[in-house]
Amino acid sequence: MSGGRPTRVLMVTDTLALGGAERVAVDVANSLDRRTHRVTFCSTRFDGALRAQLRSDVTVELLSRRSTWDPGGILRFGRLLRRHDVDVIHSHGRGTMKLVALVRQTCGVAAHHVFHDHYGPLHLDRRAPPGLRVALRIGVDAYVGVDRRLCRWATDVVGLDPGRVHLVRSGVDLDRFVDVAPTNLRREFDLEGREVVLVMIAHFRHQKDQPVVFRAIAGLPPSLRERLGVVIVGRIVQDTDYFARCMAMVHHLGVGETIRVAGARDDALSLLAGADGGLLASRNETGPLVVLEYMASGLPFVVTDTGQITREVRDLGIGFTPAPCDARALTEALARIITLGPEGRRAMGAAGRGIAESQFDQRAVTSDIERLYRDVQRADAPAGG
Repeated sequence: MSGGRPTRVLMVTDTLALGGAERVAVDVANSLDRRTHRVTFCSTRFDGALRAQLRSDVTVELLSRRSTWDPGGILRFGRLLRRHDVDVIHSHGRGTMKLVALVRQTCGVAAHHVFHDHYGPLHLDRRAPPGLRVALRIGVDAYVGVDRRLCRWATDVVGLDPGRVHLVRSGVDLDRFVDVAPTNLRREFDLEGREVVLVMIAHFRHQKDQPVVFRAIAGLPPSLRERLGVVIVGRIVQDTDYFARCMAMVHHLGVGETIRVAGARDDALSLLAGADGGLLASRNETGPLVVLEYMASGLPFVVTDTGQITREVRDLGIGFTPAPCDARALTEALARIITLGPEGRRAMGAAGRGIAESQFDQRAVTSDIERLYRDVQRADAPAGG
């Protein structure tokens, strides 16, 4: 509560298109306690499919800014903050964070700023350029990292006071996975006769490392390969040749009978409900959130050991976590999930669903975030204010 009234929270992302950071923002917005919070959601650039998944009591604002420092977008954002009399701005994404930091400094906005960092390529880029460093130091009251490595980066590289840095691992809205009608994957994707069909939710980009999946499948003995089908669900990026090179590799390795490309889908939960397991082979992640979606769907998984979530569940017997970029290790993990048999896979998936319920329920995660909102509002003044 703020001054005896509900805390007015503005959740801010660049887009409402399907994505991990956007999914987190929507889930937090939906699960904030309405007795003590009033929620507005601002997409600074684009609308998207996630808008339909926001609760009906969430006010949605589309800023439609055309570039990072679009003057009109900056002014519109400042007016939006004043119009909604915002107490706490909760930003997701580094570009969005810098926009919020700038508007607070230039438009006389008194709202506190919580920045939720989901930055995935930390293994490639640990820099903190001056613009990013200044925005974090003077424009953010609380830094939230979804991975311990991000929190260490914030203190060691950016130089933030450790008291302003918080680890909040991602959660999952379990209600989304109740009574989901399964898709018949074998029929829709011409995989009849395949004993094990895995769904891999991953956009076609280098970080997701689809090629290591193709090499791993090629390394399976023919007797196992013919039992496996893999459906890849995700956006096909058109401005690079990555997808074309992936498809050329599928042809070269002779794994076309196993691989199916579904493209971007808005029925991913139905696809998961019809699958036998989940798959992800990322080079690096700070989540990855999709692992929680596999668990919430009651699926065993093969996921490379790359992020905070995989580190916390890798020894719980609910999936296989080979090292990233290791085709041989991934082949072994695929062989293990195939040879588990239907009962073994169902038991492993049920155990994963139980772990999701006991350790990763979104309501518990949101409770931590609500506590953080209260803490920043108790401060004497916003950063730089």
